[in-house]
Amino acid sequence: MTFFAPKFTTSVFRRHSVESTTSSTIVNIRAADSRGSGVNRRLLGAAIAATIATSLAGGAFAQEGAPIREIRVEGSSTRGLSDMAIDVARFGTQVQVIDAEEIQTGGFTNFGELASGLIRGANIGYSPDEGEFTIRIDGGTDRDTLLLLDGVPTFDRGTPLETIWGATAIDPRMIESVEIFRGGQSLYFGGNGGLGVVNAIYKKPEAGDEANGEIGVYAGAFNTREMYGNVTIPLDKAGRHYLMVFGRSYETDAHELFSEEAYTDNVLALGGKHDFPYSYNLAGAKYLWAIDAETELRAGYQLATVDFRDSFPNSTIYQPNYTEFPIFNAEFKTRFNDRFSYEAEAYYTAPKLWNTELDARTCNIPRLADLPADAQAAATAQGISRFNTAAEFEAFAAGQPNLPAGCVTNPYGNRAGAAVAAEQGYYVDENGNPYGTADNPFPIGAPIGYVIQSTATYGSGVPTKGFGDPDQFRAGYVDYGFNNRLKMTLNEQIEGVVGLQSINYRDDSAVEYGMKDDTISTTGIYADLRATAYWLVETNFSLAFRQDFNNKFEDQSIWKYGIRQELPGGFYLRSNGGTSYSNPTLTEAGMRSNTVTNPNLEPQSVETYSFGFGVNGDLAQGTFNVEVSYFDTKIDNLFGSSAIENVCINYPDVSSVDINPNIVTPTAFCNFALDNGVPRDSVAFFNRRAVQDIAGMSLDISYDTDQWGVDFTFTDMESLEPNPIYGQNAMLAGTGQSLDFVVPGAAGSERFRQSSERPEWSAAALVSYTPREDWIFSLNPKWQGPEYAYGNGRSSRLVDGNGNRTNPDLNFGDYFVLDGSIQHFMGDENQHRFMIRAVNILDEEYFERASASADQRVSRAGVRGEIGVNDAEYYYQYGWNGKPRSFWVQYEYTF
Repeated sequence: MTFFAPKFTTSVFRRHSVESTTSSTIVNIRAADSRGSGVNRRLLGAAIAATIATSLAGGAFAQEGAPIREIRVEGSSTRGLSDMAIDVARFGTQVQVIDAEEIQTGGFTNFGELASGLIRGANIGYSPDEGEFTIRIDGGTDRDTLLLLDGVPTFDRGTPLETIWGATAIDPRMIESVEIFRGGQSLYFGGNGGLGVVNAIYKKPEAGDEANGEIGVYAGAFNTREMYGNVTIPLDKAGRHYLMVFGRSYETDAHELFSEEAYTDNVLALGGKHDFPYSYNLAGAKYLWAIDAETELRAGYQLATVDFRDSFPNSTIYQPNYTEFPIFNAEFKTRFNDRFSYEAEAYYTAPKLWNTELDARTCNIPRLADLPADAQAAATAQGISRFNTAAEFEAFAAGQPNLPAGCVTNPYGNRAGAAVAAEQGYYVDENGNPYGTADNPFPIGAPIGYVIQSTATYGSGVPTKGFGDPDQFRAGYVDYGFNNRLKMTLNEQIEGVVGLQSINYRDDSAVEYGMKDDTISTTGIYADLRATAYWLVETNFSLAFRQDFNNKFEDQSIWKYGIRQELPGGFYLRSNGGTSYSNPTLTEAGMRSNTVTNPNLEPQSVETYSFGFGVNGDLAQGTFNVEVSYFDTKIDNLFGSSAIENVCINYPDVSSVDINPNIVTPTAFCNFALDNGVPRDSVAFFNRRAVQDIAGMSLDISYDTDQWGVDFTFTDMESLEPNPIYGQNAMLAGTGQSLDFVVPGAAGSERFRQSSERPEWSAAALVSYTPREDWIFSLNPKWQGPEYAYGNGRSSRLVDGNGNRTNPDLNFGDYFVLDGSIQHFMGDENQHRFMIRAVNILDEEYFERASASADQRVSRAGVRGEIGVNDAEYYYQYGWNGKPRSFWVQYEYTF
């Protein structure tokens, strides 16, 4: 798909009248007089997972006799296409646009499902079915793909509790289009766009709208039930003011996220195996003031709440999370004349999180100091300084009068019989006698209840993950800013953009967490010079620079280029590249009370280049686009924390052996810290020497006819991270003895390894068939190549007596999932839409996410000391199950 420019005269031919994912629009553009009529953007379409298909016509000052350039836009009409998408596509960036009808075809209920099924080169981190996930493009980390909602950044700025995943706040039912800009994009958008930007654009009122809207319901597997809708109304007869209100309520019990074998015995006994219900609620409004034909002001507000459970089956029992995402945004656009246009955006968001986390409480091996004085004396007399296993203590207790061989905590103290009926009866023995008495103590290793997981060790020290006052407190942050751009068109060949952006964020957590309230601010000035040359074929080239001034970390200068070269026969070449960076989170910037701010901290920097070769044209009464592309990325200045004494050699009594060789020494900061008496054991964040290298290629194919729409994407990539096991000696399982050979296989011999949770390759397709205007049949196959979870430093080194690794890395990829849907439209305007959605039609068993380093520290055997850190069976692997074969139905009424 190739975009158009404003102020062009158009002739539009629609292949057939039905607006569906298989329709196609051809727009023939002739350069018009500067006062010619503008293109109605609502006539344009977005491609089925579309990319650029032909060249954009020149600037708004072309001559009347200029040649016609055909722009093919495959897909149904979209109203959310942004000027930014148009511009960056012209100058070499690969742009994918996903429209509302593609999203409807998939029936996606959260943005993670949408991204997995439709976004090219996307990898979904964590587990959408659990309720937390992030979007990664082309092998990057969570912080290298900037996810926007109507231009508002959703990147987590950091909380003292845990990550707030902004992607969960996005409602697929409200999305008009999703624009994906692959490659470094920090120049226009600021930090965290190192490998790309994903902008989800909500539906919104448009000038000229009459009262309209849509209302829908959705239900099916896992007790899923949903209602949603939006309504737009004009507020005045003059057609200047419009209001849209929207909302959604989605509830589901979800499928079995963890199989029973994923749980340790004590977690099972305490009821840790339970449903993982998920609740999403949304309410919002959007306002439009159409000031005149060239000027508009928009404003919007939404409040999304996401409630989910976040447990780990090896240790935690119950972890409900409650999140809120209030977002306000405003946008102003105007065109002063045919040469100058201006747009400004502003936003304010303040995500919040409340968390409950209960861990297993077990009867542990007593310490010597826990025993009565006479028992301590007896142990000392026997030469006992500690009990390494439960058996050692039980043997000792057997010889001591009145010393229970376990734990005494009588569960009948408050309500008689309260725990006897508990599942698996962990408060009673096999004879029904209550544990926790002097005569019948809890055996060592047995569960005896629950405990709130943690306290604010760097704050007031009180529990923070309980059930409310006084042991549960809000965590969150405030993020606000603006971005404004002036676009200048000098003539048919030259145009430019200058802009100013401000990004500000600070902690908004309860005082109990002990966070500093300093604001981290970035002010960026940028300029983009663009040139178009008309020789035998068209060439578009841009070169841009940006300077950022940061108050809590080092200032940054970045640059970007883009070029698109049209070739005869519908072929083209494109390339873009440059530098980007990632802002530090509040914690990394030293906003925790127990950390020191390092003003010399360099933001994580990204240098990336992309090259593409493609062709587009006509074939068998359809249109097609094929592109092969290559990308190469280097990420350095990765963040890491350390005590100052392990970084700054200028401190007294610090020698070279104390210095962490993996951290870059910031001389200016070290001198400042010493001169100002900062204690040597204080913690700060620094830049690591490690570099992440990413390289890969992608193949994107789209083909559309009157009845068929096919889009296929394949990405093969190598996302390498330093291998922490490289060169490490193997350890004998059972004893922990260091052996005289390196860990066998690639784990010990390869300096780098594929980054965890980054598939070596992935592919997806969307195939739609529209036999007539009231039916659409779609299939969405997804292939995932090898994807790894790694053990920890000790478990990865363990070998058996034959020298074979006992706990190898876990490949949880190599699977195929097929989804599909059938849609039927009824009514004189097809205003009634019915859909059957099928997920995992072939019932493939697979993991969305996996852990290869879970341990059994809270299992009975682990607590009793029968297995320990040097034993292979102390470690195990588990995964977050993907959905089994399941079905839903949907009805939607549009008016």
